Parts: sequence; C-alpha cells; structure tokens
Amino acid sequence: MKRGTIIAAAVVLTAPTIALAGTIANTKHDLSSTSTAAIKSATQSNTCVFCHVSHNSQPAVARPLWSHTMTTQNLTWAPTTTVRGTTLPTSITSAALAGSRACMSCHDGTVALGDLFNGTGGTVTGPNVTGGKLTGGNSFLNPAAMQANHPLGVQKPAAVPGFTGFKTVAPGTAVNYDSAGYVQCDSCHNPHDNTYAPFLKINPAGGAICLTCHDV
Repeated sequence: MKRGTIIAAAVVLTAPTIALAGTIANTKHDLSSTSTAAIKSATQSNTCVFCHVSHNSQPAVARPLWSHTMTTQNLTWAPTTTVRGTTLPTSITSAALAGSRACMSCHDGTVALGDLFNGTGGTVTGPNVTGGKLTGGNSFLNPAAMQANHPLGVQKPAAVPGFTGFKTVAPGTAVNYDSAGYVQCDSCHNPHDNTYAPFLKINPAGGAICLTCHDV
C-alpha cells in the first residue's frame, strides 16, 4: 500500500510539469533535437535548457532561472519617438527594456541560439539561421531597424490634449504592462503557449490584443 501511495503521489506531482511542457513541445520555441520544428539543435534533447536552468543561472536577470546568454545589442528606432512624442529607449541593458532583453537574445540575431550561460545547446540549424544565429524570417527582429515593430520599453503615456485614446489596463489582465509599467515582449506574447500563433496571450480576433490598451 505504501509503495502504491508513493507512486500515485509522484504521478500527481509530475502532472503539472508534463502539462506545461506539452504547450511548448514541437513549437518554434522547442529547439531540442527531438523537436519537429524546423530550427533545432543537433545534439541537445532537453527542451527547457535553451532558456532555463535549474541551478547556477545568470544573476540579476529579469527572467527566472535564465540560461541563455544575454544580448548586449542596443536597439535603433527611426523615428526615435512615438507619434505622441514619447522617447523610445535604446539601451538593451536599461530597466525599461529589462523584460524584453531575454527575448531579444535570440530574436535579434546577435547571440547563437545554442549559446547558453551554463551548459550547451549544441549547434542549432534550420531555415533563416546562419552560424547558429537567427538571421531572417518573421521571428528575426533587426535591432538596427526596430521601427517595424511595436515600441518596447515605453510606459503608458500621460494624457495629451486631442490624443487620449488609451485605456486603463487592470492589473492581472492577460495583455498588460510589466510590473514597472513598461511595454515588453511578453506584454502580448506567452513564450510557453502557441495556442494563438505567434505565441499570443489571447485570441487576436477583432483586434482584441490592440484594443486591450488602445481605444480606437
């Protein structure tokens, strides 16, 4: 009886882990050698290590137990301000962009996809990958031409006469600013769940993501 109880408890404890892994397996964020994704490692079979590590992770990183080598590439916007005059942050190591730096470490193409802080992801190859780095495709975010993307690291603007079309976003809302009040990559994206591609937090039908913050 005791042995059966222990086995049952083990199954219950591991079930959430299995469920979580199931949402990322075989998506573009699964770079493991066993993945069915087009871009993957030749040797590393562990899905999670490309972003996370259980012990000896990078210190002072705004993501939990982070393992991937961080980018140091600053961002360039043209123009350098939003249409409301908000200055766009460029320093990737700034507090304003801290929540997006981890994502940009792969997506800006300056760090190899298999370059890990503690361990190795092996050589990652596939379409739009050159020398192990992402260099093309829709997932590549050119750090020298960020104006093609939604602004990052900006806070909700103060009211400006004649231009006040922003909503108050309640804390805990799926699409949201980070805890410091900045727009980050994961304001709209959930890297672990591709139910709504590309890894969107909610169904984008009818402009739902945009309309969370923008009142048009």
